[in-house]
Amino acid sequence: MKALLDTNFLMIPGDFKVDILSELLNLGYTEVYTIDLVVAELNKLSTLGGKKARNARIGLEFIHQGGIVVLKAKADYADDEIVDLAKTKKYVACTQDKGLINRLKRGGLIYITLHQKKYLVESGRTWDI
Repeated sequence: MKALLDTNFLMIPGDFKVDILSELLNLGYTEVYTIDLVVAELNKLSTLGGKKARNARIGLEFIHQGGIVVLKAKADYADDEIVDLAKTKKYVACTQDKGLINRLKRGGLIYITLHQKKYLVESGRTWDI
């Protein structure tokens, strides 16, 4: 299964000390991706001061050292590209962004978020009983 990481999701390791790659692996996601628009946003944030810049640099480190594949976006806006890729059912979006989560919910798409600042949870899945 393929996970597609948003900017704020890549900042989780710095913010909450959660190893998102291990958590994704525990959920069965063996392939991890992001898009070039997310990398650009992290690069921009990393030049700012304070905690946000530090967390963005940690996110960039996860991309480079974690073997995260960077896809070239077709859309101009990261959220639009993430939703479009999630609609293909090939990727599951990973985000903390409430607006993006609402778009994914409206589309009936699966997404992953951080729960209780400790672990990742998959939502939006319809379970067959």
